[in-house]
Amino acid sequence: MNNLKAKTSHLKVKEILQQQALVYIAENKFPDLFNSDKEKAIYGTIELWQNFRVFMQDGFHLKGNEKDFKGKYLEGYYKNPKWWIGCYDGNKLVGTEYFTFRSNRMFSGFLFADSVEIAKEMSSQLYEQAKITLPKLDTVESLHFTNVDQYDISYREDVGYRAWAWLDEKDVRGDDCRISFLKKVRAEWEEQNND
Repeated sequence: MNNLKAKTSHLKVKEILQQQALVYIAENKFPDLFNSDKEKAIYGTIELWQNFRVFMQDGFHLKGNEKDFKGKYLEGYYKNPKWWIGCYDGNKLVGTEYFTFRSNRMFSGFLFADSVEIAKEMSSQLYEQAKITLPKLDTVESLHFTNVDQYDISYREDVGYRAWAWLDEKDVRGDDCRISFLKKVRAEWEEQNND
């Protein structure tokens, strides 16, 4: 972890506009298309984002590690205001992620970054900033889609998230897709880091 800090400690996160975030994602998720038809790449990114937001309104029957949940698990996060962070290397945007709060909880997701190291650093800095913004923050939640997310689920695990439930689905092409529901419990993460 110290090696990671040495490579990424100069990166800084700050709040950005959704438009900035979606253009960054379009350029990095669809680079060939972005270079040949910027509007189509941005439209494709907006469609991905809209699908992510629609998913947040869906009802689920989630069989968890400790307890099950039936209902619209993410709907409260959908209703709250939403923000985006940008991760900067100097003046260059190198990553972005959506986040919002509900009571003593935060939800973040739709993370895209130039590298997995940047993704980890961005996630860590957002968590530290969230603890300042919301001192009673106790849980951070996220999602991981195997067919959309840039990196495998291990980068989230490295910064304290654990999958507590998942859905195995088919994507629009009929390919297998796993959607993992993740939690980072502040007390557990801080206790683990103090060991």
